[in-house]
Amino acid sequence: MSIDEQVRQALARWDAFPVHRQPRPIVLTTMSVIALDRLKADARWRTLFDGPGVAESELPPEILPAAIDYCRNVQTGEPKPLARLVRADGPFATDRGLRELPAWMMYPAKRRWPFIALDPDFQRRMTWCPPGLTATGHPESVLGDDHRTLTYRFTGTPRQYADYPCAEVFETETAVLVKPVEVPLDGPDGVRLAYAEEREVVVRLAAPLGNRALICLGHGPGSATFGSPVAVITSA
Repeated sequence: MSIDEQVRQALARWDAFPVHRQPRPIVLTTMSVIALDRLKADARWRTLFDGPGVAESELPPEILPAAIDYCRNVQTGEPKPLARLVRADGPFATDRGLRELPAWMMYPAKRRWPFIALDPDFQRRMTWCPPGLTATGHPESVLGDDHRTLTYRFTGTPRQYADYPCAEVFETETAVLVKPVEVPLDGPDGVRLAYAEEREVVVRLAAPLGNRALICLGHGPGSATFGSPVAVITSA
């Protein structure tokens, strides 16, 4: 399959995205390790777990399997009782940055990161995702004040081996996909020690990004991440 056909198919997954709905549907992405570590160090956010808990019987059945799995012994896999449940607004990664959304949470003392599950009813009413798509980890991109200049960040070939002087931009009424153009360089002699690093390229969109989704090819056609959303934050 050609790259152009891959791009067309990835964009087509977002054809039904309701960009004109108010409020704009929330598009969930994948929480980065950096964001999780930042939350772990945030004393204000951690106070959510000091409040009163809720009964296990109130936990929505859609979340129960994941909650049980989270509380298993990490070494043996043995089931353990659920930790104290908290019902509050929790942090979620979206394609417009970190947001506080209705959630069910647990945070046992011996776990590095908390269990956070979006409230199922809120998810049904307020979020949108192409059927069968799973978001993949991807660096945040930055949108300029003119709403058209985009600094697109991505994981690419290290600087000593390739340059990215420009990128192709593909746009529909509902989504945008940026494909950086790689130009190989004559790298240093010897063993190649670095295979990927975060790179960026600046592009100008034909129209303001607005409510459209910025997406990527993910792990390619046939994968659950094909057409995965990319987080966009504003330069301000």
